Amino acid sequence: MSEPLTTDIQRQRDQVDELNARAYEERYNNTELTLKLGLDALEKARAIKYRLGQAWALRNIGIAYAISGRPDAAEAYFQEAYALFERLENMRGIALTLSNLATIYHQLGRLDKAIEFHVRALRYLQLIPDLVAFYAQTLANLGSLYGELEQYELAIDYHQKALALHQEQGNKRGVFFSMVILGSLYQAIKEYHRSEEALNQALDIASELGEEDLAVRALIGRAQLLKEQERSEEALTYLQKAEEIASTIQNPQLLVNIHLAMADAHLSLGLLDKAQESIRRVSEGATRVKVGSIDYYLPEIQSRLSEMVGDYETAYKQYKEYTKRYLALQRAATRNTLAAVDKILREDILGAEKEAQADLIVARRIQEALLHGEAELREVFPESIYWLLPRGIVSGDFLWVGKGKDGSRILVVADASGAGVSAAMLSTIAHTLLYEIITIRGVTDPGRILSQLHKGLLDLLYPPTKLSSAELETIQSEGLQVGVCALLSAASELHYAGAQIPLWVYNPMLGWEQLAPDKRLIGQKIEGEKTARLYTSTIIPVERHWVLLFLTDGWERQVRASDGKRYGRTAVREFLAKNPPQDLTEWAAAIRDEFNHWREGAAPTDDVLLAAVRL
Repeated sequence: MSEPLTTDIQRQRDQVDELNARAYEERYNNTELTLKLGLDALEKARAIKYRLGQAWALRNIGIAYAISGRPDAAEAYFQEAYALFERLENMRGIALTLSNLATIYHQLGRLDKAIEFHVRALRYLQLIPDLVAFYAQTLANLGSLYGELEQYELAIDYHQKALALHQEQGNKRGVFFSMVILGSLYQAIKEYHRSEEALNQALDIASELGEEDLAVRALIGRAQLLKEQERSEEALTYLQKAEEIASTIQNPQLLVNIHLAMADAHLSLGLLDKAQESIRRVSEGATRVKVGSIDYYLPEIQSRLSEMVGDYETAYKQYKEYTKRYLALQRAATRNTLAAVDKILREDILGAEKEAQADLIVARRIQEALLHGEAELREVFPESIYWLLPRGIVSGDFLWVGKGKDGSRILVVADASGAGVSAAMLSTIAHTLLYEIITIRGVTDPGRILSQLHKGLLDLLYPPTKLSSAELETIQSEGLQVGVCALLSAASELHYAGAQIPLWVYNPMLGWEQLAPDKRLIGQKIEGEKTARLYTSTIIPVERHWVLLFLTDGWERQVRASDGKRYGRTAVREFLAKNPPQDLTEWAAAIRDEFNHWREGAAPTDDVLLAAVRL
C-alpha cells in the first residue's frame, strides 16, 4: 500500500512545482495570475507538507505584491520564504530571496537595509554559476544605490559591469534596465548624448519584448532627459503617453513616478495649477503604494512650488524637510554598509579553513566594490598610477579620491594598523567616514578632514557604553596612517596634511621634496587626551607637470628571503632620487621590479599601496 501513496504525493509535489513555474513565468505579463497561482501552490504545498514548494510559492507571492506596488506585503512573504529556505539549506532560494528583499527595501526607500541585503545576496550568488544573471542584477542594484547617493562614477561602473554580464547571457530584460539607469546616470553628469543613446536602446528593447511596463519606464527616462535639457513641453508629451500605458496596465507605482515627473515639468514651465494637481495625484497615489523616493523628492518639488507662489515660509519648511530626510538616508546607508561588511568579514572566520577562505574572498569582493581604485583615481587625476599589493586576501591599505564641493581635487591614502581582517575592517570604516566628511559635509581642508576622521573613528570604536570593556582595551593601539592632499582647481596651490604618511612632491628642476606628516595615528585612543585633536595643513605652490606621490610603508618594510633584511626607508629615498618619474607607467614598473627583485620570492611582509599623479 505504501507505493501508491508515495506516487500520489510525488504527483501532488509535481503539481505544486508546475504551479510555481507558471506563476514565476507570468510575473510580468499577468501579475494577478501570478498571485493566484502562487496562493494555489502554497495551499497545496502546505496540505502535503512540501516545505520547498511552500518556500517557492511564498517567494512568487512576494514577487506579485512587489510588482503590483505593495512592498510591505511583499516583504512579509519574502521573509517567510527566506526563513524556510534557510531551514532547508537551499542555497539557490536563499540567494534569490535575499536579492528580492534588497529590492523591496530599495523600493521602500530604506537604502540602509537594501545595501545590507544586496551584500548578503552577493555572498551566495557568486557561489552559484547558473545565477549569473541575478549576480549581474545585484551589481546593477548596488549601482543604483550609489547613484542615489550621488556617487555617479561608481554607479556607472557597476551598471556597465552588469550590462556586460547581461549582454553575455543574452538577457534582454537585464540589458533594458541597465540602459535605462545608465541613461539617468549619464544625464546626472550632463553627458546628454550618451544618455539619449542609452534610453533609445532601452525603448527599442521594450518594443521588441512587447512589455508595456518596460515601455513606461523608458518613456519616463526619456522625459526626464528632455526636461533636464529645458525641453519640458516635449517631456510632458512622453509623460502623457507613459500615463496612458500605465493606467491601462494598472500599475499604481509607475503612475506615482509619472505624476512626480509631471509636477517637475509643470513647474519648469510655470504651470503652477497643473503642478499642484500633479502633486495632489502623487500624494494620493503614495497612500496606496509605497515608493521610497517620494519621501525625499516630493518635499523638494513642493518647496519649489511654494516658493513660486510666494509662500516662502512654507517653502523653507519643505526644503528643510527634504534636506533632513536626504542626509538621514545617506548616513543610515553609511552605517549599515559598515554593519554588512563587518558581518561578512567576521562570519565563520573561526570555522573550517575552507569556509573562512570563501568568506574572505567575498570580503575582498566587497572591498573591491566599496573602496576606490585605479578607475576612480584616473577619473579625477587622468595622468596617474596606482599599485596595490595586499599581504593577504583583504587589505588594510586603501585609496580615497574625489572632488570637493569647491572644485578641489582630493587624494587620500591610508594604511590601517596590522594587516588582514582587522586592518580591512578599519580601512572600510575609514573609507566610509571619508565619504561622509568630504562628500556629504563638504569638508575639503586636509587638516580638518584628518581631525574629523579621527573623531569619527573614536566615536565608532569607543562608544561611551563600552569604555571599560576588555574588547576596547585590545584595540587602543590600533589606528590609521593617513595622507591627504587637496589640489585647488587652478592647479597652482596644494594643501597637505598627514598622519605618519608623508607627501612626496617631484619638481623636475629640483627633484624630490618630502612634506613631513604629524606623528599621531588617526583613531588611536590616547589616555588623558581630552581636547579635540587638530591636524594642520601645509600649503605650497605647485606647477603643471609636477608629480605627487603617496606611499604606504609596505615597501620599506619588505624583507628579503635570503637573510630577512628589510628594504628600509633610506633605500626607498635613494631609489626615488635615482629614478625620476619621467614616464609614470615605466617608473611604476621599475618600482615593482625593484620590489620583486629585493624580496626574492618572499611573501609580502605588509600591504603595499602607491598612488602618484602628475599635475
